[in-house]
Amino acid sequence: MKVWRYGGCILMPASSIQHPASSIRNMKIRNRLTLTYAVAAIIVMTVLGELVYYFTARFHKKEFAERLVERVQVTEQIFLEKDEVLGQAVRDKFLQRLDHEEEYIITLNQTGLDSLDNLFYKGLSRDIATSSILSFSKDKRQGVAKIYDLPNGKFAVVVTAVDVFGKTKLNFLKRILIVGMLMGLAILVGVGWFSSQRALRPLEDKINKASKISASNLNLRLEVQHPDDEIGELTIAFNRMLDRIQAGFEAQRGFVANASHEIRNPLTAIIGEADLLLEKDRPVAEYKATLQNIVTEAERLQKLANQLLELSKAEAMNSLPELHAVPLDQLLLETVERFPAERIHLDFEECKMPPVINANPPLLQTAFSNIIDNALKYSENQLITIGFKEIADGFQVKVSDKGIGISTEDLKQIYVPLFRSRNARKLRGHGVGLPLARRIILLHKGQLLVTSKGESQGTEVTITLPANN
Repeated sequence: MKVWRYGGCILMPASSIQHPASSIRNMKIRNRLTLTYAVAAIIVMTVLGELVYYFTARFHKKEFAERLVERVQVTEQIFLEKDEVLGQAVRDKFLQRLDHEEEYIITLNQTGLDSLDNLFYKGLSRDIATSSILSFSKDKRQGVAKIYDLPNGKFAVVVTAVDVFGKTKLNFLKRILIVGMLMGLAILVGVGWFSSQRALRPLEDKINKASKISASNLNLRLEVQHPDDEIGELTIAFNRMLDRIQAGFEAQRGFVANASHEIRNPLTAIIGEADLLLEKDRPVAEYKATLQNIVTEAERLQKLANQLLELSKAEAMNSLPELHAVPLDQLLLETVERFPAERIHLDFEECKMPPVINANPPLLQTAFSNIIDNALKYSENQLITIGFKEIADGFQVKVSDKGIGISTEDLKQIYVPLFRSRNARKLRGHGVGLPLARRIILLHKGQLLVTSKGESQGTEVTITLPANN
């Protein structure tokens, strides 16, 4: 990091200054959870402490005001009513005076009203006139004023005092709350750190194990301890992802092996035929026959390359170009016309709605051609059946044969490019037609399903396509 000095200041590039929010995002989850616990604890305990202190202080103020009201009544009975008997009883009952207590008896004439404003606060004479009894505060003092209308005149009795005991209790309460908040915060942060560490320990173990998984040991899986919690669900999702990755790696290895086999065979034939021609001079007829074999194998290789290119293009598509409203039954019949009619039995049901779909006709015909060609090729010259009918929200095309069939194990891999089932390898083919057809059907938002009861039990391919709504 470059640092520049300008005068007495050190200048650093802005990129080197880390924003606090970025620092928090870069924290480990454990530290982030602990910080969240701490912040939440501070907020909750501060609000709780403030509420406790506020309502306690309010209660003390109200209680002290009630005591002041009693002192006002005592003052009125002793000094205004001059009831010696009652006054003595009141003295006995309220012998203890309040801290810094002061009593005022003021005649409510103009001079007395001015005294009220000067002694306590400006506006007290106005406030007391609208209230029979008034509580007020001035500096540290709390006071109560009450008007008495007696035969010898109208008077205001005012008693003020300082709630020393109450303030002492509030200060003590404040210290208790602060100490309690600090202790509670420490406990909550500790519990938060411990609980987050304990909760995230299985995740750390899984991270350590996941970091050991590579292409050479994709068979490893993370242990699922509690499948119902979030970490368990994450582990299950991770293991499923590993299953898909492993399947992808195996498919890739199978593709490379199958491609090598499919390419090697015609190349071996071409090289063998060429070497045979170069061994010695031969008659023209043999040259022509050998060259014809070379051309046949080269065409086979070219067909494989073209099919792989078409599959690559289809796999790269996210949506279909040049969609048109196409009558599906007519498109299927046009495709069937390319094959021997004596080998195909058509079973078309009448549709209640026009059998029209949104499709790219050349691509969809390629898919149908590949499926029909496979059925004819692997049915050993037997009749195949092509059915067409209307279903809910769409149409169904079914191609059935009574040929060599597919084993249960091979059915799992029939959509892998260049894969060929064991009993089909004796026949010419590359294993690209079905994966290409499936991709084209999926691009048309349809489904392709291949079923077979086993070898020599025939195969059934079912295609469903949505109607053009």
